[in-house]
Amino acid sequence: MITFKQFIKEAPHYKPAWTESLSTMLFDLPREGLKDAKIPLSPAIFKRVWPKSIRSKAFHLTDLIGVQRLKKMQGKKKSISAFYNMTDYMIQSGIRTEGGYVVELEGDVLAAAPDDISSQPDKTGRRWLTFSTLMNKSTASDPGLDGASKLKKMESDLQNLLVEILGKNGKGPYRPGDTNVIAKAWSYLGKSVGGKEKSVIIKDYIDGMEKIMKKYSKPLKSVFTDYTKKRTLDPDEDSGDTAMWDELVVNNIKIQRIHIGSEFSPDFDGDNALFDDDMYGFPFELYHDDGDLVDYINRTVAKIKL
Repeated sequence: MITFKQFIKEAPHYKPAWTESLSTMLFDLPREGLKDAKIPLSPAIFKRVWPKSIRSKAFHLTDLIGVQRLKKMQGKKKSISAFYNMTDYMIQSGIRTEGGYVVELEGDVLAAAPDDISSQPDKTGRRWLTFSTLMNKSTASDPGLDGASKLKKMESDLQNLLVEILGKNGKGPYRPGDTNVIAKAWSYLGKSVGGKEKSVIIKDYIDGMEKIMKKYSKPLKSVFTDYTKKRTLDPDEDSGDTAMWDELVVNNIKIQRIHIGSEFSPDFDGDNALFDDDMYGFPFELYHDDGDLVDYINRTVAKIKL
């Protein structure tokens, strides 16, 4: 039987939650409309559209194996979900991992919002948002980045892009405005082609999305990053409740410190401690009360200067 330390060392590095092939995800419009059309959070595109990135301190919730995975991602283009605010309950229970380990880091911010915006990674590590997430209010049942007032004509450009690609591949003609018809045709296109043909379609889509993002570069930058200036959660107008966590999508990360919550901190005390002075080369702190960890996060976020 292997020891727990051996298990941690030998365990496979799992992929982020909800990872899906882009050749499937890009054509998946389950609500039969453009609400689920995908917007790329591509570091390469962002660098071309907005050469100067916003770099911020943030935190990432994971488990012990996830700390090893993050170490290998330092300085890379692959992005992760991070946060400024999170309740002690979520730190203890986890979101898409077992939780209990909070990684303090710096990263380049691709998007930030006062609620979970469900960014989804493809198998290359590039993350995507749905168009509805880009447009919806942060307090909506499907929370978003509140871009509707700033990006009023973007839906029309997105429809035009799909119509152009459909026509190029012998589908149609379709008219912008036939939203449901266009969405159904787009989904069908994804199921009816494969191989090199589908690769060309995907390239056309990503190139077309970059042109749209350049067209709306100023308001889109505001929608993606204004929350980094505020960093506080607003209560719901009806219930008064706030979100249990917010979300940042960051890449090019640099880990600064590991914080271990109350559930796992006993594993680091005494003669049988899993680690001594550092964890995989990083300093770490133990918390026997997750409320104290939340207080540390809140104080640290309040001091951020961008």
